[in-house]
Amino acid sequence: MDPARAAIIVGMGLVSYVIRAVPQLFLAGRSFPENFERYLRYLSYALIASIVSTGLFLAGPRFEAAAAPHRALALAGAVLVASWSGKPLLGMVIGTLLAQILPWLW
Repeated sequence: MDPARAAIIVGMGLVSYVIRAVPQLFLAGRSFPENFERYLRYLSYALIASIVSTGLFLAGPRFEAAAAPHRALALAGAVLVASWSGKPLLGMVIGTLLAQILPWLW
């Protein structure tokens, strides 16, 4: 993965974190419907999964079939770490590292 792609993934992870943090900073103390709170809670996970999977499996408009198994494992690792730790940014970092390391190991 080239450095520009990794920078885009990290940048979009930060954006998804900001999307989740801003309502908590500016709307603290207010109560919202449970559905809206659940939406905000899972929004960052959905954004990270979509960003990472798109960045991992596509090279421009083409699907990279040769690299797909390594990258699918990296994506699974990112999802597992993010859901286990409750920190989507950590999951994104782990997924990016796995995407870099797995092709060398296998």
